[in-house]
Amino acid sequence: MKRKIHILIALLSSLTIAVSSCEKALEEIVYSSLTQDIAFTTGENAQGAVDAMYIPLHSLYREPMWMINDIPTDVGVRAYCSEWLNDEQEKVDNIISDVYHCFTQIYSRANDVICIVPTMDDELFDTGGVQSKDLLVAQAKFMRAYAYYELTDIYYQVPLVITNDEKLNEPSTFASIDEIEAQIEADLKACVNDLPKSWERSQAQRPTYGAAEAFLVRLYMRQAGRARLAGDAGKASEKWNAALTEVNNVLALEGEEYQLYPDVWTAFDPTTDEALYNDELIWAVRASRDVHSGSWDLGLMCTPWEYDMGWDCYRCSLELYWSFDPEDTRLTELIVDNYPDVYNDAFPDDQWYYMAPPTIKDVGRCIEILEGMFGPGAMTYDEHSYVSTQKYMFLNTWTYNYDTPNNFPIVRLSDMILCKAEILNELKGPNQESVNLINRIRERAFTNAEHNISLGDYANTDALRSAICDERAWELNSEAMRRPDLIRMGLWKDRYDKYVASQKEKAHWKAINTGNPEGFYDDDFKAYPTDLTENDIRRYFPMPLRETELNPELGYARTF
Repeated sequence: MKRKIHILIALLSSLTIAVSSCEKALEEIVYSSLTQDIAFTTGENAQGAVDAMYIPLHSLYREPMWMINDIPTDVGVRAYCSEWLNDEQEKVDNIISDVYHCFTQIYSRANDVICIVPTMDDELFDTGGVQSKDLLVAQAKFMRAYAYYELTDIYYQVPLVITNDEKLNEPSTFASIDEIEAQIEADLKACVNDLPKSWERSQAQRPTYGAAEAFLVRLYMRQAGRARLAGDAGKASEKWNAALTEVNNVLALEGEEYQLYPDVWTAFDPTTDEALYNDELIWAVRASRDVHSGSWDLGLMCTPWEYDMGWDCYRCSLELYWSFDPEDTRLTELIVDNYPDVYNDAFPDDQWYYMAPPTIKDVGRCIEILEGMFGPGAMTYDEHSYVSTQKYMFLNTWTYNYDTPNNFPIVRLSDMILCKAEILNELKGPNQESVNLINRIRERAFTNAEHNISLGDYANTDALRSAICDERAWELNSEAMRRPDLIRMGLWKDRYDKYVASQKEKAHWKAINTGNPEGFYDDDFKAYPTDLTENDIRRYFPMPLRETELNPELGYARTF
């Protein structure tokens, strides 16, 4: 039995969903029990099908993509996060299943559009709010490429489905990574010139020419990194050069479509329309201040309740925090490390103050530090084992309204600038152009050139690659990029081993500073894996349990 049209299975006839930015949401056409026999009979059907592809983005970037790409690295924290690296634990985690389901929805809905819309009558399109055939199909090809790019970043190999007549619950097998990436490349190349360079604000959720070029950059960089690690210098060079061509295409739009603002906060500021539509965003999951169905609760995910009444689901690691230069505005403007309790004004006789240890040697002594600042008895003090990002500021303190207008950037201009620096380093070794590109980001972060790096400080490609890796952590933390960056650069094990070593050192200093014997806090780090290998399968996630129960071949038998 052929499955119903994917975009319609999840819809209820009474529900209208919208997913765009600020002034008007991308409205999905709502249908009731619509099957393949009666779907796509009007242009509105086709437009609704395309709009439905964007629906899963809010679910993906509300929490799961952080959990997958930041938490199992050196920049993010979740309770018992190390369990995500224990062989089978991830298979039963709801997030792993939710992510797989969301991306499957996206590519399935895209397949419907790609397969059916070209067969429809031309006069149904480009009229009455319905976009042209070419534009609808271009969006579908981009979204299918995007879905498979992310799926292979997460699981490495997945089944490849590019038709709209696959049968539900039938066994599938892994496609090779080369086959999947060839399809991603073909889709991106097919859509790139049919996508506009920009959309009007009400359509800003949709991908652009620049977004398609940016994903070609990411694809070729990923392939180049994999070839380099496999010792295939010729293929690596070919792919780095391909990435260079595409990143130059993106950066050629700087000044026309994109700009690097002088203040790091501007790319995340949710308080004005101008900031929400800032020109540093190449592609983002959009929210709306004015349309309830276009906003979401992203701001709650990384905001502590005691700080601003958030849910505190995502946290930044102390290791990331300690790695910043104290004068870096990416620290001072975008990281929250100490604060009074939000309820202090309401309860003057019950005051609380929170602080993260300023250095690793201060773990366990924040109460002592705060008592030195405020005096004993002035407040109740609590030491935090994490810090929080302000990239997704929660605006609705005290209102208990959880819909906020935060964007989640999927591609930013600063990311592409650092990508070019990395590409040139891989092709040429340390070079002045790479250094200049990195310094563009650092000058913005420090508001001066006094913290610029110098070419002479880097003896070889490895040294500058490591510096770029660090710069990407400071610039792009909390944007669901860290794990793929570390894998591409061949630094996943290196950085994770250093992170685990830091957990041990924290336990050491905590024991000293609290007057306990050595080893007293060893349980704080014992769950972390210490047996990682350079080509460790745990860099990726296993297929969800439901998928492996239906398709036993979709286990760990992937080809690296």
